[in-house]
Amino acid sequence: MEDSPLTTVADHVGGGGRAIPRDLTPEAAAHLTAAGGYPCISVLMPTTPAARMAIADRERLEGLLLDAERRLDDQPLGDREGLMYELRRQARMAQDSSTQNALALFVSHSVSRAWTLPVAVHQKVVVESTFATRDLLRALHRTPPHLVLRVDEFGARVYWVAARVTLLDTIECLPVGSARLVASPNLERPYPGSGLGLGAESEADDRSDLLARIDPWMAGLRAERPAPLVLAGDAVLVNELRRSARWLHRLAGAVVGPTANKPDQLFTATALCLEDYLHRRGQQTLETLREAAVNDPEQVVAGLDQCWTAVASRTPGTLVVEQGYVHPRPPGEGGGPVSHDLIDDLLEHAIQAGNLIAFVDDAQLHEFGGIALLRSR
Repeated sequence: MEDSPLTTVADHVGGGGRAIPRDLTPEAAAHLTAAGGYPCISVLMPTTPAARMAIADRERLEGLLLDAERRLDDQPLGDREGLMYELRRQARMAQDSSTQNALALFVSHSVSRAWTLPVAVHQKVVVESTFATRDLLRALHRTPPHLVLRVDEFGARVYWVAARVTLLDTIECLPVGSARLVASPNLERPYPGSGLGLGAESEADDRSDLLARIDPWMAGLRAERPAPLVLAGDAVLVNELRRSARWLHRLAGAVVGPTANKPDQLFTATALCLEDYLHRRGQQTLETLREAAVNDPEQVVAGLDQCWTAVASRTPGTLVVEQGYVHPRPPGEGGGPVSHDLIDDLLEHAIQAGNLIAFVDDAQLHEFGGIALLRSR
C-alpha cells in the first residue's frame, strides 16, 4: 500500500510556512468532540476558493480574532495571551494558504487545529467549554472515506479516498493465466506485455479473465472496508461489473469517459458521486422515518428535548437533523450552561454514544421539530 501523489493535502505554501490542511478525518473530528474544558475557541468563516486567501477574507478573519480576544476577557492575562498567540499563529497560516468554501480554527489549552472545508458555513466565534464541531460533521458527511475502483483494458486499481488518496492494490491485465498483483500510483501508465492487440477474441478473453479475478479480490476487500464505492474507467467494463458483481453494496455511482483517465479530475468527480449518493441516502432515511411515524410510532423520537433524553440513555439509532437547525441556549435558560447551539452539542453526544448521523434539507423535519431519532430495530 502506498500514498498516491494525488493527495488532497497541501504540504507547504510559498515562503516555507505550513499550509492549513484539508485532511479532515472522522478520527480528528471525534477527538475534537471529546476534547473539552473552558475555554474552547472555535472560529468559523466562509471563504472564497483561491490559491491564497483573498484580501476580503483576511480582513474578515482579523475581525473575528478581535472578537475572540474580547470574549476571553474573563481569562487570566497569561492564559489569554497564550491562547491568542496560538489562534493568531493558525490564522497567519490560513492567510498564506489556499482556501475552499470555509475556514475552521480550533484552539484551547490542549488543542490547536485548523482546516479548510468544502462546505459553506455561517461566520461565528464561539468560546465555550466544548468546540463547535457541527460544520466539521457536515463536511465529513458530504464526502466520507470511500473506495474507488478504476478499471480499463490494462487492469484494475483500487484506491482508498479519505484524508488523502491511497492506492491499495493493482491487478494487471496480462495474458490469461498470468495475473499478478502489483502496486503503482500511475493511473494512465500502459502495461507492457499485457497481451492486448491480439485481436477481438484475445481481448475478450483477457477482459473476461480480468473481471473473473477482480470479483474475489474486491469481495475480500469490501468485507474489510464496507465503505461507499465508486466505479470508474472503461464504460464497457464498468457496466459489466454493475451487471455481474455481488459486492456492490453501498455503490455510490460511476465515472466513465475522459474524466476517468485524468487523476486531477477523477477524484473530484468521485466526490460529486458521493455527495449525490449521500443526498439520496438522506432522503431514504427521511422516508423511512416518516413511514415509521405512521406505522410504528414507538420507533421514532421527535423533538430536541426527547432526542437529548434518548441519546443520554444511549438509545441506538440514526439521529436525523435539518442542516440549518440551530437552537442556542442563552444565560439562565433551563439551568444549564450557555450554548451557542444545543444541536451541535447533541450531535457530539450522539457520536460518542455510537449513533449514526443523517443531515436533510431544511424544513423537511418540520413535523418532527427539526430533529428526530429513528430507533434501530
